[in-house]
Amino acid sequence: MQYEFRNLDLVEDNTNLNIASEGFIFNGYDTRLNGWWLTERTAPTPEEQEITESVPYRQGSYDFSMIGNERFFNNREITYKLLYIGEEYRNRKGFEQELKRQLMPCNWGKMTDTHEPTYYWWAKCKSVEVDDNSDKEALEASIVFTAYPYAYTNHNEGADYWDDVFFPHWIWQPVKFNVNGSQDVNVKNIGSRPVLSSFVVTGDVKVKGSFGEVSLNDSNYKQIQVVLDIGDNQINLSGSGTIEFVFKREEMV
Repeated sequence: MQYEFRNLDLVEDNTNLNIASEGFIFNGYDTRLNGWWLTERTAPTPEEQEITESVPYRQGSYDFSMIGNERFFNNREITYKLLYIGEEYRNRKGFEQELKRQLMPCNWGKMTDTHEPTYYWWAKCKSVEVDDNSDKEALEASIVFTAYPYAYTNHNEGADYWDDVFFPHWIWQPVKFNVNGSQDVNVKNIGSRPVLSSFVVTGDVKVKGSFGEVSLNDSNYKQIQVVLDIGDNQINLSGSGTIEFVFKREEMV
């Protein structure tokens, strides 16, 4: 006789033990809520866009791959292997079709991985391969996404949502300032690459930094962006009004 055992630890009343805790969400389709269990995740770093030149009678080669001390990468591939267990064959076939229907027709969009809940990927589904195992009454799916090389933070810098805080790599900093006269501020970009920052401005504010100088007001701030370098960005603000720096970090994770 066979016996089934289950964990008797305290659980929440609304906990569903048949829902997976790991997976991804794309185009509103959550693999965890649709019966799929994540068995493997592969996210290798992207391939660099290398530009090298060899010179006759010189050892090695010259690498011109970097501009402004930044490396450039091709899109990366992220692969998930999912498992669906149970149901008769005709029902499993329906789950296979629904998986392809939900993922493949979609254009580029936001893809959230439960493994990195602080970030999201800008991605497109490249392929869906499904193998039906009739002996185990299971479906095994391999899903490949093509994604932008860097992951984006879920929210703009300064919008510190507690659920997004990743203590090993996080700072709390003001990004909105009241300006009356002249003052120096430091806006930090702790991401993996320089990023574009836009603004929200009231009044008239001049912004001066390593990117140059721009004059912002209520009517033109939506059309202007500046580049924030990695690390400290020492910026001088002058004029009268308020200014907010609006940007998301990009991370190599």
